[in-house]
Amino acid sequence: MNTPRKSHTHLYKCLGDVVAARRKTLQMSQQELAQKAGIDRAFISNIEQGKRNPSFGAVANLAQGLRIRYSRLISKCEECMNSVA
Repeated sequence: MNTPRKSHTHLYKCLGDVVAARRKTLQMSQQELAQKAGIDRAFISNIEQGKRNPSFGAVANLAQGLRIRYSRLISKCEECMNSVA
């Protein structure tokens, strides 16, 4: 059985994977995403590596910068979590 901490760690890893994949699909650098989302580039790098736990607001800003609905971004994270579970 997964502990909540382990599940959350996996969730943030999936978020990073989804953000990185979408950014690359858009052929956007981390710096470009940072500018569009109003987030520091280093913070985006850490999110993509699963090293940071962004707030709801930061995830909303990322979604906007990635030109995707917030709900779709979260849905993709859920798909990622379910594919490994």
